[in-house]
Amino acid sequence: MHILLAEDDPQFQSVLREALELYGHTVVTADNGHSAYDLLQRVPVHLVISDVHMPHCSGTQFHDTIRSDDRFCDLPFVYITGYTILRVSTPLDLPGLDFMVNKVPFDRVLQIVDELGRRRGCVSGDEVSVRAS
Repeated sequence: MHILLAEDDPQFQSVLREALELYGHTVVTADNGHSAYDLLQRVPVHLVISDVHMPHCSGTQFHDTIRSDDRFCDLPFVYITGYTILRVSTPLDLPGLDFMVNKVPFDRVLQIVDELGRRRGCVSGDEVSVRAS
């Protein structure tokens, strides 16, 4: 799958990107929601993984922005966080949000990516397109 990873921690971003690439995914990265949205408009992806807390534009602001854009309103979106959360790796009540999962251990992130790829019928290397506005 083609994945957009929005994460402001450069070390975690690098480690997760490498892990996803080892599983055969193509990953593009951004360090905040503004950069991620700009990238999303130029690079088509199957899935967005975004940190919740980032500078300049948080993951929640980024999520709201793409959900209001008809080109991306159905794009699977996974929040990752380093904070303790009550419902780890379960669907949330927010429209268009598939999962929220703790960053560590990130093997759960990899499982969710695999599950979402199977749901959408995507495998690594699949072509992807974005609807024109």
